[in-house]
Amino acid sequence: MSSSPLIEVVFEVRFNPKSNFATELLIAINQNFGQALQIIHADGLHFPAEIKAQQQEFYYIPSYRVNYPSFSLLISDGSLVVLKNSLDAQYEGWNVFKNTPLQIIEILQQKGKISEIHRFSLKYTNLIRTDSVLEDLNISLKIGDENLNDQAKITLKTESKDEDIISLMDISSHVELENKSDITGEIRRLSGTLLIIDVIKNSGISNLENVNSEFLDGLETLHDKAKQAYSKIYQK
Repeated sequence: MSSSPLIEVVFEVRFNPKSNFATELLIAINQNFGQALQIIHADGLHFPAEIKAQQQEFYYIPSYRVNYPSFSLLISDGSLVVLKNSLDAQYEGWNVFKNTPLQIIEILQQKGKISEIHRFSLKYTNLIRTDSVLEDLNISLKIGDENLNDQAKITLKTESKDEDIISLMDISSHVELENKSDITGEIRRLSGTLLIIDVIKNSGISNLENVNSEFLDGLETLHDKAKQAYSKIYQK
């Protein structure tokens, strides 16, 4: 994927939640990833265990944000997220980025959580410096027999499914946004067309004897599908 319009890459893995598991994960992450630049207490710590038990979605709100020089980790009682913001450091490509999710899986193995994985996903957020969506992106839209004007303001969401892989795409033109690095504090104001590609493997690891191989195969499948979607719609 071209790095020029890329704002953010996110990997997420979800598993059966457990009360205060985020703190256990934080300890394991410190042991495996080494010294962090910053550890921030986040909103997930503010919800009592009894509230989380009643409303499961609160288990997936991060309790900690751990900032490293080139990426951040978001840790909750039911998920781990790797967040790579292009303002923090240049995206070094897939072969470098995927090593961090592989380390995350090793930590979940150490904590006995592999059999409890529900899903894992990749999400790419791109800001393409154009408002001429129908001219610069490989899409065409009609209302009745009339083609939309190249400068039309567009919001388009799609969802498709291929076995246990769900692919989501979100296109919004004439967007103005502020991208801020939580590591450096740098702020960049951007405008253009937002293209978000989110691919989800909606199942866990079935072969517990060969965890790393199965996970890597799934991760590569997600990356390939995201790359194909991006290449089909934006070819510059």
